[in-house]
Amino acid sequence: MKTFDFKSLEKNYLRVFRFSWIIMAIFIAAGPTVLFSAIFDFGWLLRIATYLVCYLLLFGLFYWYSVHWFKAYKYKLTEAGLKIHKGVFWRQQNMVPRNRVQHVDITTGPLERRYDLSKLVVHTAGTRNATITLPGLLHEDAADMRQELINSNQTEDTV
Repeated sequence: MKTFDFKSLEKNYLRVFRFSWIIMAIFIAAGPTVLFSAIFDFGWLLRIATYLVCYLLLFGLFYWYSVHWFKAYKYKLTEAGLKIHKGVFWRQQNMVPRNRVQHVDITTGPLERRYDLSKLVVHTAGTRNATITLPGLLHEDAADMRQELINSNQTEDTV
């Protein structure tokens, strides 16, 4: 049976993660700007400055968070199942037993395809945390892990 050591996500996934947060920060920074504009009546120049300050604060926060999030995200495929360690403020350790795996999907978004990355989505028998997503894998590695999880589960309901 094939096993893997604890691995980090692919480095290119950090770019994808950051880019998605940068886009979200553009929209989130608009909220405080509109709020301050409604409370304080000031001109367009101050509104733009308020937006830029909010955006730069969010950008710095997201940049810091992305580095620590990326370092904390580790995974390992063992004989027992898939172990995932993650979390910056609240640490999580998830274990997906091989015999609970019902089916495994591989998904990719447009940014992930650019870097040949995929997400491994493991569906298990259960109600709580029945779907576990492992992002930031090379597509080839995701396909290998998918095949290994499917092959190791000898029940007939694994797809």
